[in-house]
Amino acid sequence: IKGIVEIFADLHGLSLDPKDYTKDHPFPILLAAPTGRAAKRMSEATGLPAVTIHRLLGWNGAEGFTHDEDEPIRGKLLIVDEMSMVDTWLANQLFKSITDGMQVILVGDEDQLPSVGPGQVLKDLLQAGVIPTIRLTEVYRQAEGSSIIELAHQMKNGVIPPDLTAQKADRSFIRCQTGQIAEVVRQIADNARRKGFAVKDIQVLAPMYRGPAGIDRLNQVLQDLFNPKSEKKRELSVGDVVYRVGDKVLQLVNQPDDNVFNGDIGEIVAIFYAKENTEKQDLVVVSFDGIEVTYSRQDLSQITHAYCCSIHKSQGSEFPIVILPVVKSYYRMLKRNLLYTAVTRSKQFLILCGEEEAFKLGIARSDDGARQTTLTEKLQRSLAPITEGELPMEDANIGMENVSPYDFMND
Repeated sequence: IKGIVEIFADLHGLSLDPKDYTKDHPFPILLAAPTGRAAKRMSEATGLPAVTIHRLLGWNGAEGFTHDEDEPIRGKLLIVDEMSMVDTWLANQLFKSITDGMQVILVGDEDQLPSVGPGQVLKDLLQAGVIPTIRLTEVYRQAEGSSIIELAHQMKNGVIPPDLTAQKADRSFIRCQTGQIAEVVRQIADNARRKGFAVKDIQVLAPMYRGPAGIDRLNQVLQDLFNPKSEKKRELSVGDVVYRVGDKVLQLVNQPDDNVFNGDIGEIVAIFYAKENTEKQDLVVVSFDGIEVTYSRQDLSQITHAYCCSIHKSQGSEFPIVILPVVKSYYRMLKRNLLYTAVTRSKQFLILCGEEEAFKLGIARSDDGARQTTLTEKLQRSLAPITEGELPMEDANIGMENVSPYDFMND
């Protein structure tokens, strides 16, 4: 994306310094993503401002969007990342807000999980074959020669590698049963911590919340490991869940006013009890990369522990170490695109644990729950397909009738 932006700016003689623009002449390159975390990654990668699609369109809750076909967004180039996460409703809002003449580039991986909402917009756009498309074959998230990349490519094609359980420099598989998952995950995470990795660098991903290998149970075990109960640390109980200063937490809903979005990961930095403040209620303060948000006890449903999070919530993020338990008790959720999404979140190390048969089962399941959409057919009916071919020779010399190769040679 950074390369596209720089080339576009160079071709059009544009400054990439937002300070060179005004409200009447805004920055002409718009970068957006469906989640706050993905937008943050775009901004970090390009050094330019990036926002969520909701913020780009001026979402203001009850009143809807500020921008639409009557009040389009202004700019010369729009790049949307993580397009596979965009559902039909949001795509409609976005596309009808684009002004004539604006160039649009959609970036995404159709093999990842589809959007939480209805549709599979990116997949349908690609299958229609009526939009110019470039497929990237090189992966830059992991180091060159990474076995994680090799595994991901094989999974994408429904292939189970013969060396799935073999020890690799950046990947390993630890066999265990459902009842052993919690202790095995704890040991792996503890080893990573002892090797100098910070809690924020170690991410456990799982597909289900309940059960002995579920997200809720793994969060309890990992909280005890990384942030155990201490007289020196304040804590607040909400039902069976205990929030403690120093806990790693995940934002579950968008809060654009606080610049915090669904999927953002933060840390509890302070807890104030009701008797200590003028509001007379318990308060929890969470820091999201320096942005502090205060939650009352009633607001705590908006966050959850993030030592382990769902694979769906991890989409659009990346982590140095990913620990991925896969067991047959996850059966209902085990699908190729789910496991592919989880594996590709890892930047440096991937530790799989559980049952090899469960992993193979998931890779084999690709069509369960296929979405019935009509976008592909509608696009094909309304737009002519893009076909590759040679330039017609009768058009090749238009305007060149009196020119010969010698006219381009130096004297």
